[in-house]
Amino acid sequence: MEVNNFKVTPEKLKGKTVEDVAVTTSAVVLKFTDGTFLDVYLDKSAQTLKTSTNKLEDQ
Repeated sequence: MEVNNFKVTPEKLKGKTVEDVAVTTSAVVLKFTDGTFLDVYLDKSAQTLKTSTNKLEDQ
């Protein structure tokens, strides 16, 4: 998998409306009204926080 596939670009999230939020002990997931998700999660192997975005198609 290419490293930049899930790179978060703040400019692409600006202006979006949050529809739902899920919080666990190792991750926070924001769901936006357009079907885009922002994941902030703990990479246990590196002991760092990482981010990714994805979008569900055909909602």
